[in-house]
Amino acid sequence: MESLGRILCVCNDINKSQRVVKKAAQIAKEHNTTFTFLFVIEKSLFELPAYGTDEANPKSIKHMLETQIEATDLEGTVVFVYENDTIGRVMLELEREQCGLVITPYEEEITKALVLALKTPILVLKEAKETYENILVALDNTRVEEYCLPLVQNLFKSGKFHLLQDAQYFFYPLTDPFLSSGMIPYDTIQEMVEEEEIVASQKSHFEHFCNTHNLEGTFKLGTQNIDDDLLDMAKQYTSDLLVILPTDETLLDMAIKNILSASHLDILICKQK
Repeated sequence: MESLGRILCVCNDINKSQRVVKKAAQIAKEHNTTFTFLFVIEKSLFELPAYGTDEANPKSIKHMLETQIEATDLEGTVVFVYENDTIGRVMLELEREQCGLVITPYEEEITKALVLALKTPILVLKEAKETYENILVALDNTRVEEYCLPLVQNLFKSGKFHLLQDAQYFFYPLTDPFLSSGMIPYDTIQEMVEEEEIVASQKSHFEHFCNTHNLEGTFKLGTQNIDDDLLDMAKQYTSDLLVILPTDETLLDMAIKNILSASHLDILICKQK
């Protein structure tokens, strides 16, 4: 596994900065790296505590952040405080620095926009637990072994992993009877047989993948929405961290926004490069 690289922390709320600093410092020390803290004052976020007062001006915020970081005894950190355009600031910083991980507290609109825009792995903090013991990993493609899975295993070496793949994560080449030519009879039974064969093949491949990597795993036929099924599985395995490893523009990828809103757990998202 290659070096993690520098960590980029992104925050818009000074009340949530301490948990981000603590988690970033913990990971940085474990992986012999350091982090950049990017604080962006979004004036559109009216709930930002005390915005417009002396305690919330850029210089005051920078001083508070530097004080929090000094307490970690971690050298080489950098703090930037800007106004507005969180996504643009983050993208620019990622172009300048070779960052291997983004850490941010959950903020409904901005977090979802970050997840949509970034290719860099992102850890979204909600509970911000110090350690993660039971980690549920949802994946829709076994190519994650090339980058994302080793990254997650390296980040959380002490965690117990359980892999999850749901048949709902896949697009099936099903025929629409209303679009079929009238010259070609629509065979519902044949379609069901073909779908069952595809599901069986996906399940067999997933189980082989888990055995090869010596990991526990569950392949299931979900009966609810993808997000509801995933959160139910998290409860079943008493998970304290959700990891989502989606391929771009798949059903699992499209479910991330709902999962972010509904889950109370920290969530790490890594898209295969």
